[in-house]
Amino acid sequence: ALRRGLRRCSINAQNWAALHPGLLQAVRDAEFVAVDMELTGLHMRSERFVGVDKCYEAHCEGARTFMPIQLGICAARRTSPTHWKLTPASIYVFPRGQERIFQVSTAALEFLDDNGFNFNEWVAQGVGWIRPKVESEKRLAIQLRIDEVKHLQRTMSATQSQDAAPGEPVDIQPGPDMEVAESVRAQLTAWLASESQDSLEIPLDSAFQRLLMHALIRSEFPSVYSHSARRGEQRVLCVYKSQGEVYDEQLKSLQAEMQKIDELVGVRQVFDEITANKKLLVGHNCFYDLLHVLQSFYSDLPSSVHEFKTMWTQRFPVGLDTKFLAETHELLSPLQPPSTLKGLADFMAGHAAAQSEQQASTFTFEVDAPMCGSPRYRLPHQYAPFLLETESPTQGGGFLADAGGADDLSHEAGYDSLLTSLAVLFQLDTILKKRSMQWADLSCELAPKDGVRTVSDLLPLSVNRIRLVKTQPSMINLSGRDESDMSRHFLMTGFPPTWKKWEIMKVWSPVWVSLSWIDETSCWVITKNDDDVKNITMIYKMLPDPQFKLLTYDEYKAQEQSFGAHSLEPGNES
Repeated sequence: ALRRGLRRCSINAQNWAALHPGLLQAVRDAEFVAVDMELTGLHMRSERFVGVDKCYEAHCEGARTFMPIQLGICAARRTSPTHWKLTPASIYVFPRGQERIFQVSTAALEFLDDNGFNFNEWVAQGVGWIRPKVESEKRLAIQLRIDEVKHLQRTMSATQSQDAAPGEPVDIQPGPDMEVAESVRAQLTAWLASESQDSLEIPLDSAFQRLLMHALIRSEFPSVYSHSARRGEQRVLCVYKSQGEVYDEQLKSLQAEMQKIDELVGVRQVFDEITANKKLLVGHNCFYDLLHVLQSFYSDLPSSVHEFKTMWTQRFPVGLDTKFLAETHELLSPLQPPSTLKGLADFMAGHAAAQSEQQASTFTFEVDAPMCGSPRYRLPHQYAPFLLETESPTQGGGFLADAGGADDLSHEAGYDSLLTSLAVLFQLDTILKKRSMQWADLSCELAPKDGVRTVSDLLPLSVNRIRLVKTQPSMINLSGRDESDMSRHFLMTGFPPTWKKWEIMKVWSPVWVSLSWIDETSCWVITKNDDDVKNITMIYKMLPDPQFKLLTYDEYKAQEQSFGAHSLEPGNES
């Protein structure tokens, strides 16, 4: 009941025109942008995969079948070397004006409903979009018409048919059409008798009557020129005293149509702005989100993972996955943070607060008051030492640390994008402290000033690595060779069911390995480099009486081909 009672503030089709310029400016000013999506479903097949190609193929099927319904964006910029300003936004998205067939998962709908998702607002007011190809086709069609009108302008006769004799009156049957014709004749006669140089505009909604009046004007008033135009939602018959005025009106209408295309681009403008300004893109366990960004807003996903990586990095050259960073970075993984987004962000904030008792906090943050009002986003007490309040509760400020608890809006896309921003900031803060660096030494820009390190410099083994669920290898490298070389993977089977992570880690000490569980007696052991492959092999050979069996990946594949070993496919990592 609490979640449903919280006031939400979402950008939708009603307020998009007013609010999106501010959002796009926030993206331009940002050092990085965090993204989160809520979807109508995740995947068609919940399986475990060996090989990035198989994982990509299955997840592509899900991205083509399901659809994003809410987009969370959080633009993060610094106002000083150690102070961050976060601007979160939640946008309902709906393929308005498109005939889009998609599927929904009942589990996803129940999950969204439990988390207060407003389905009515999504359908009635979701912001639409068109893909670049559709945009280009529409712009080309209008530009061709503009070029044609301009050509007619240049080649039109210098003489006007002022002295042309009227033709025979148009034969119109008595009734509503006759009444309209008489009214138009009277207005034209009065307008021509006046000295006005303005055009004559006659409201006329009926397309047939407008066509009939054009014929009447050509025949009975040959010295003037008529043209149909739109004034807001109303259609009007425009009459001019020169042909040049007609062409000017046509060009004006075509330019308005061209501007209308900007509205049709819709929510895609956010990602276009991220691309144009080459912003660092941050997500949490975000492989699904990446696929949906391309599939929904840009073009159909390619058949091969290599083409996908090329397509993605051309638009978004640098990205970070906070889940992958938490699980694999040598300064973060020993902390054993939770795997969920909220769990990770809250844990890292609490860790930073505990550390700040011995070492002063190295950064603070504030949250921009939302552009569309004041949502009840609240952050738990762990964030209080770092959060600078810019508005008091009586002024409607909404991002206030609450020592008595927090209004948990997890799985609301805007809130999750805010948590993603906070998670990566606390992760970077921890790494900087451990390496005796200052925030002034680091920039999230792709091309910072001389002497300042980039995120790619600080995290060379983490940038553009995205966590893959239930897959070996458990990561896709968007900007380099796929980790499809499984030579660093060993299958460990038959150990006692009472063994947990640290019993297995102890076996291979001092080599640091990561684990991907299959069941309670088997798992994958993954090393970080080729030297550790040799060390694992040597340790296994030195064990006098091992309580398990160890297979290389090649040995596993040979066994799978001989007997079929579905039970040996990798599961969840730890």
